[in-house]
Formats: sequence, C-alpha cells, structure tokens
Amino acid sequence: MRRGPLPVLLCALALAACGDTDEGSQRGTDSPPPEASPTGVNAGGARVSTVATGLEAPWEIAFLPDGRALVTERPGRVRLLSAEGRLRAEPLAEVAVSAVGEGGLLGIAVDPEFARGQRFVYLYRTVESGNEVARYSLEGDTLRERAVVVRGIAAAGIHNGGRLRFGPDDRLYFSTGDAAEEASAQDLDGLNGKILRLTPEQYREGADERPDVFSTGHRNPQGFAWQPGTDRFVSNEHGPDGDDEVNVLERGGNYGWPDIRGKQEREGMITPVAIYADSIAPSGSTFVRRGGSSWTGDYLMAGLVGRRLQRVTISDDGRVVRNEPLFEDQYGRLRTVVEGPDGALYALTSNTDGRGSPQEGDDRILRIVPPALEPAAP
Repeated sequence: MRRGPLPVLLCALALAACGDTDEGSQRGTDSPPPEASPTGVNAGGARVSTVATGLEAPWEIAFLPDGRALVTERPGRVRLLSAEGRLRAEPLAEVAVSAVGEGGLLGIAVDPEFARGQRFVYLYRTVESGNEVARYSLEGDTLRERAVVVRGIAAAGIHNGGRLRFGPDDRLYFSTGDAAEEASAQDLDGLNGKILRLTPEQYREGADERPDVFSTGHRNPQGFAWQPGTDRFVSNEHGPDGDDEVNVLERGGNYGWPDIRGKQEREGMITPVAIYADSIAPSGSTFVRRGGSSWTGDYLMAGLVGRRLQRVTISDDGRVVRNEPLFEDQYGRLRTVVEGPDGALYALTSNTDGRGSPQEGDDRILRIVPPALEPAAP
C-alpha cells in the first residue's frame, strides 16, 4: 500500500542523540555466548559454531568463488578467512579510514565475474571528505586500490549506511544514511538517505561516477537482499527511537524519512511491511536460498540493539506472515548475516565496537546451519 507524499562530523551531541536507538549502547550486560567454539543447538534445531575469534568490530563478510571469505573490520582492515575456516593473521589490506562513531571501513562486495577474470572487490568506506565506494583488485594475497568509484556521500558519526551488494541485474547496489541531516533523505540532488546503484561499466571501469538513485527517504539503511524465486527487493533500516523498518523496495519509491515514520501515511510515500516499535537496530541481512531448511525463503536480519537474528517470512502477496527473534541475547550485538557457498549462514558479532559488552573471544564469526525440514508424515 502506498502512503502520502561534508566533512566527517563527530560531535558528542550527535552521538548522544543516537542514545539507545540505532546502534546505541546496550541496556545491561550482554549474555555470554554459549561457548568459545563448540557446536550448539539453538532456534529449533539450528546448529551454531564459532569459526573465528579475536576480530575488531567486523562489519561485513563476502565470499570468493573458491570458498574463501573477505571480512572487513571497521578500523580499516580486510581479513581473509580460508575455505577451511582459518582467519589469516595478516590483513589483505589496511585501508586509511576515518573510523569515528559509526564510520570507518564498512561494506564489501566481490565482483560477480570474479571467477572469469574480473578480480575486483568493492569497499564502502568513510574518509575525511565523506563516504565513498572504492574499487580494489585482489592480487595474490593483497588487495590493491584501483579507483574511487563514487565519492561525495556525506558522512557523520552516525547514519552512514554502508551495505554493498550485487543485484540479480549485476548492478552494484549500496545504501547511504542521512548522515544526521534528516532533510538529505528527501533531497533528490544528493546521495544521502538513498539506495544507489552502479552499472557494470561504472563499477569496473569508472572513477568518480554519478550513481543511479533507486529509492529515497531512508534514514539509516544497513541491510538489503533479493527474495529468491522473485524479483522482490527487501531492505531494513533504523528508526529514530523505535519504528525500525522492513521495506519492499520499488524503483523510484520514496520511503518517507523524515516526513513520516512508522505507521504514518502520506500521499506518494510507501508503507513498511514490518515495523519494530522497540528498536532492534537491524543491520546486515540475507534471504535463505538453500532448500531443505525450514528457513528457506525467509529474510534474516542481524540485530544490534536487539542482540538477535530476526526471521521474517514474506508471503507471495507481499505480507509478513512470520516475524520472530532467533538466538536472542545469546551472542550480543549481531552486525550482519550472509549465506555461504556451503549453504550455512555466517554471522558477525559486533561487541567490540564501543557499544557492546565484549566477552572473551569477541568479536567472532559464527557459522549457523539452519534446521532441516521435518520429514513429511507417512
């Protein structure tokens, strides 16, 4: 249903405004994880194990075609996880970033033609002049910067967005926040408070490109994915003090911020399909694609303030028919979740980012094997 129509900034007032919303500090003390590495059984039969420990504020994980994975750490490092699950001590790259507040080295995405010779990796990062997208090439065990593909995205101590993903159309999509300037989300000439995208020619060959604006009216979108078997594009974002959202995105859609929030309506603006009155601060997300699991087809979001994965089932007609927390308070703040080439889910904790309560071994990479479907009754 449709509803009615800079330099990096860090100041105490801006961060205080985030309070216990967005990525804000935890209430009380995080519950300790089950154990440092053994496998546990949770959430209706899902099996969880710790793959790696000792990371510093990890933000995103992206898999290479050979099963290895790249992990960003917000202070400015790209780490390599082997296909066997060993975390390489030396980083593939040390990236100069302005890691203040919620800024730093954020999203990472691997070129969809990587296995066919386009050995590019794309990073979303905060620098002194703002947020930008950069193209790197992977040469042996080193990432080398090639070009800044997009610049001119305002940054702040809060609301930088930062997720990068390739769509089914091979375009590179990325999310930007309002950088603590609410009106920027409705400014059609600016790049903030948007979902943006680049063509293959732009991201592989270009520098300082002007991206296409896919949607507007976003406050701080940190997760999005495409529903398997459909062309449905789903995102999530932080509300101001609750009213976090899950949205089904349309090309040219306006999602209302800051003119409306939650259930408010206005002509020309689009209603969320799910709203969380009490903030969970949803961040990186994925759809479960592999068959044989009771979670197949579900949208999973990592929750920061919520300290959970949130499982959302969206029906064929676009309604949310299931909305439940998983692993609540078991691992602390969760930053992202992605599906690996082995069919397991990989989640990053975010307890060393200055807002959590780190336990021994934090931050960590968790491997989650979703529960299998129950066999049909005879």
